[in-house]
Amino acid sequence: MSQVKINPYLYLPGNSEKAMNDYKDIFGGEIVNIQRYRDVPDMPSSEEDKDKILHGHLKVGDQAIYFSDFQNKPVTFGNQVSLTMEFTDVDAIEKVYNALAEGGEVLMPLQDTFWGAKYGKLTDRFGVNWDLHCQL
Repeated sequence: MSQVKINPYLYLPGNSEKAMNDYKDIFGGEIVNIQRYRDVPDMPSSEEDKDKILHGHLKVGDQAIYFSDFQNKPVTFGNQVSLTMEFTDVDAIEKVYNALAEGGEVLMPLQDTFWGAKYGKLTDRFGVNWDLHCQL
């Protein structure tokens, strides 16, 4: 079997650019590419959607997170998807957890667990679910 890399693709209701910039700052990433609806020839879009993101690529370490603002379609948030981040440094997990919790909803506070890890679960201000894990 060939190697496969799984990259999350986040569909947001018009705030992808804000999410990309926030996550860039939180995770120390780099915005690699932003393609807007106006950049695609022959793609109909309303005046209000022209500057929204059709495809955005955020690089975090050797990982990619992709973003898109849905056009003419509602985004429904649910709990069926959660992004898991594995940390090797307690200071790093605490910094990221606190930043993601700002304006979000804590589902499980960051804490030492019975399986010997620091773990926390939350939904951030963009409606994205996160599981943060650092084996101690």
